[in-house]
Amino acid sequence: MNKDKELYDYAASLCMECGKDKAFLDELFRRFTELPELYEEFRYFCEKDDFLCKYSVSGMTVTDILVWQIDRFKAALDEGKFGLKYDRSEMILMAFYTMYDVARDPLRYLAHFREETGTDYVGKTACFPG
Repeated sequence: MNKDKELYDYAASLCMECGKDKAFLDELFRRFTELPELYEEFRYFCEKDDFLCKYSVSGMTVTDILVWQIDRFKAALDEGKFGLKYDRSEMILMAFYTMYDVARDPLRYLAHFREETGTDYVGKTACFPG
């Protein structure tokens, strides 16, 4: 089987698991076309179920985004904002999807990464306004 088809099918299965539609899947692969380095990261993840962390934008990798997402999720739970549970497929897809946005506007996202964090210690700001 063609390696690109395998990756597309893998991403399609992740999308199906978390309710993302074909438009999301197609946009994700459009982003991979624009950023071959990100596609390489996704290929590695698909093959190894681990992160390569070779591609970095202003020091941020896909794993940094994943950790940020989890921190935000925990903050939302701390604040009573979500009745959701952790969804591995969606977290993985969104980390790769967001990495493209980081590459396009790193300063904006670096500010988000610094400001929108969990609420697990005194003085740490909430990720959602009151």
